[in-house]
Amino acid sequence: MKKKLFLILVSSIMLMEGCSVANKAPAKENATLESENLADSSDSTTKSSTPLSSDEGTTQNQSDSENGLEDYSDQIKNEIGKITSDSSSLSDELVSVNSLYDKYDELVINAPSQSSMNTICRWRSVVWKTEVQSLLERLQKKDPDHYADLYAEYKLWESYVPNMAKQMSYMYEGGSIYPTMYSYNEAMRYKQEAYTLASTLADLNREVSFSFPDSTPCGYYGDYTKDSYLIITEGMENGSYDILIHIDTTRELRGSGTIEDNSGSDDVISFTSEDDKVKGTISYFALDATFSVSESESSAVKNNDSFSFTFKH
Repeated sequence: MKKKLFLILVSSIMLMEGCSVANKAPAKENATLESENLADSSDSTTKSSTPLSSDEGTTQNQSDSENGLEDYSDQIKNEIGKITSDSSSLSDELVSVNSLYDKYDELVINAPSQSSMNTICRWRSVVWKTEVQSLLERLQKKDPDHYADLYAEYKLWESYVPNMAKQMSYMYEGGSIYPTMYSYNEAMRYKQEAYTLASTLADLNREVSFSFPDSTPCGYYGDYTKDSYLIITEGMENGSYDILIHIDTTRELRGSGTIEDNSGSDDVISFTSEDDKVKGTISYFALDATFSVSESESSAVKNNDSFSFTFKH
């Protein structure tokens, strides 16, 4: 979906209204999800205080929807609630939430301008944030004795989401589409967290058939509290990936990769650095990834070096 959105953005950007390239990443979330102001607080100031006629009201609502000013907070909350009550399993629930995400992603794709895209895109994050909140509430009821520790860990993770989303959006920094891509990477972090929480709840519910509805190598691997991480995002060409390997404060590799042919596994990516000086493989799993160097003419890494990045976020 990211690739679809990006291609549409690129092909239409010359026709769209520009927005400042100095757009900054959103500030960190508030202390609790329920206290978040999910809608733009400036929305109300954009609407006229003069009563509207029926036709004027319809026109205003359409304009608000097109420009991203419509508040979908309650609608999304109700939709997540219905999905939760109607789903026969947590696996089915995640499938339905993915479909709901696609619904709001279509609003972004069909937005009339780049500026509107940069506003509307926030609702994709709200979908997965709302699902995360729902899962947390159920975990609190299911396992109250261990919930405090789980929630403390969650809040620590959440405090690093803005930084992870920023790091994952490095390819678009300085461009007018940066806010939209930042929002996408933020939403995907909450999606990954929803999958983790759903897996925990499935274990407590003894749902032995639980499985993730989709699998992708894309993600943020490593300890988000430290300065060592590996980032995999979709590339422009089908089956390709953009890769950033940040080993430490002095060593970083950027490059691209594809799923390795004849590796005996679909979980191995062939990596080549941008300067063509380093080659290797990345093996990735649900919980971690490992970068192994096969050829190096760089001072950053040596032949046969191996670097592990534990946990996927």
